[in-house]
Amino acid sequence: MQKLFITGASGLLGNKIVEVTKHNYEVIPTHNTKSLHSNSLKLEITNLNEALSIFNKLEPNIVIHTASETNVDKCETEKEHSWKTNVEGTRNIAEACRKVDAKLVFISTDYVFDGEKGLYNEEDKPNPVNYYGLTKLEGEKQVIEHCKNYAILRTSVLYGWHPWKQNFATLVEDHYNTPTVARALLIPSR
Repeated sequence: MQKLFITGASGLLGNKIVEVTKHNYEVIPTHNTKSLHSNSLKLEITNLNEALSIFNKLEPNIVIHTASETNVDKCETEKEHSWKTNVEGTRNIAEACRKVDAKLVFISTDYVFDGEKGLYNEEDKPNPVNYYGLTKLEGEKQVIEHCKNYAILRTSVLYGWHPWKQNFATLVEDHYNTPTVARALLIPSR
């Protein structure tokens, strides 16, 4: 059975990935704050030595990197923290994946675009308009530069049920997007 390593398994998407994949993979969830899973490992992604040590010990086949600072407002006010987490932390995960020859699936965002065009595809030129989008775009660059085997998924406004975090379901008049239920991102349509 392949080893699936999930960073940020206590977050909305990471937790859903654990739920959906636990029967088909040897799932290794990680957390930095509070654990949702009895077998979850504490991992500070901004510490390269810690990431390398854990990856060398466990030798995952696939890594889904969901750990990030996703609070858009916090990214604007705590830029150093956001850069360290979303860019440097992602670089560390990409380097660790390269060292153990693991496939990396990086969860990015449609915030890498400015929203002017709409219906973007992967060939469109990114143009983030906020610091969150900038850090996620820079994270993508780290993945491309430091990892040989990767996929980058740009999600749009994830929401869903989480045991201790507030559900993201906000109505605003000046935003147009396509929200994605976290679980639907993981289950193929028929």
